[in-house]
Amino acid sequence: MKKSSLIQLFGILFIALSSACAPSYFGKTYAPTQNVDVYLDAADVKKAHTTMGSTTIDQGFKGLDATQQKVIEMGKAKGADGVIMKLSEEVVSTQQNGVATVNNKTKNPMVNTSSSTTDIKKKKVTATFIKYN
Repeated sequence: MKKSSLIQLFGILFIALSSACAPSYFGKTYAPTQNVDVYLDAADVKKAHTTMGSTTIDQGFKGLDATQQKVIEMGKAKGADGVIMKLSEEVVSTQQNGVATVNNKTKNPMVNTSSSTTDIKKKKVTATFIKYN
């Protein structure tokens, strides 16, 4: 394979992977802002405001602090005055394990069983961007 074809292939792969991890935004965009107020509940917003858009980050974030900072930076770029963030967990699958033992040494064989169920959860951050009136 030619060197230029290999470079193009890696370039396409890099773009595809980076866009898959980037959070998508749905809503209006205004002139960028320098400060974004952070709220954890809509009832905490005391100023009159309108909803301008939202984003959901449901995978690929390394930590909640980094995710919060990413949302704030996105809010600044989109022109938000504030952001309402919610953290939730969603059960994506359930794993079940079981063990059974049989004791044949007695006249009536005995069977002992035990099982456990574990939910596999995925964290998701939903951010609603607001603009003060």
